[in-house]
Amino acid sequence: MSERPSSSGNRSLGGWLKFIAIGLGGYLVLTGGVATLVEFADWGERPAYIVVIAIVMCGNFYANRRFVYPQSKQRKKGSQAARFLFFALLFRVLEYAAYSWLIGPIEMHYVIAITVTSSIGYLIKYYVFSIWVFR
Repeated sequence: MSERPSSSGNRSLGGWLKFIAIGLGGYLVLTGGVATLVEFADWGERPAYIVVIAIVMCGNFYANRRFVYPQSKQRKKGSQAARFLFFALLFRVLEYAAYSWLIGPIEMHYVIAITVTSSIGYLIKYYVFSIWVFR
């Protein structure tokens, strides 16, 4: 009988560092992609964010499943993808609302707003993913 790994088994310094590296890569793609669409393609800040964040989410699922939570590959990809999508979308909606508030009424520069919302969201996501998504 195989024992199911605990969710705390998903959390380690190595896992955290990999998660940070993936997050940093996602942040660079998000920021660079949004900046490119806004500055060079004349897109609005909000539509650019929505398009690029969808691309980043797909990459994050693949990278997290493969590198941060490799033990989770023994489980069905479909159910993990569904849980990932639910929590990632929930966080992205909250991050997008915060981003819109920061660039709107607060009038923060969009790159700084991306940095603030991504950093806070990613810290919380590490624990949520290790407990409910890639357990």
